[in-house]
Amino acid sequence: MSFPLATARLVLRPFTRDDLASFTAYRNHPEVARYQGWSSYSFDDALAFFAEQEPLAFDTDETWFQIAAERRTDGQLVGDVAVHFLDEGRQAEVGMTFDVEVQRQGYAREAVASVVELLFEQHGKHRLVATVDALNARAQRLLEHLGFRREGMYRQNVFFKGAWGDEYAYALLASEWRERRGQAGAADMAAGEAR
Repeated sequence: MSFPLATARLVLRPFTRDDLASFTAYRNHPEVARYQGWSSYSFDDALAFFAEQEPLAFDTDETWFQIAAERRTDGQLVGDVAVHFLDEGRQAEVGMTFDVEVQRQGYAREAVASVVELLFEQHGKHRLVATVDALNARAQRLLEHLGFRREGMYRQNVFFKGAWGDEYAYALLASEWRERRGQAGAADMAAGEAR
């Protein structure tokens, strides 16, 4: 099993029933739901979600696996990263949902970066993809910061909360990610030598 994963400020792990109240609360916030497929999120919705997640094994083709992001300092659930496994194990789609209270603090970027590393390094994925609402500038910046490139735009492809919406398609190849990591490592070494 790949979990738990520790980052500087988070523990990434499968969900447990103890997460139900926090999970329901942040998913029910209007700002969190703004670019998601739901407008409100009830306790019954959370129960149904947990019933679907409990039997799933990580890296099972044609499933969505949700990873809980828990803050290390206080054990608070602050969000989740979703992974959709596809193409007979060769590719995966990623998404993220974070509590409005921790947005703009780098938690989502920290969590998604760790999941990207897990998928490429431990699970041998060739390519990761993400689909983002064209109005969701923060999610676009997050993905671009991690090296994802925008591959295209789907014009009015989704009827979303009463209107047709556009979405952007993002992708990142394992080779691009490794090259980017190598460049970052070389820059860190050069900065250390300059001190």
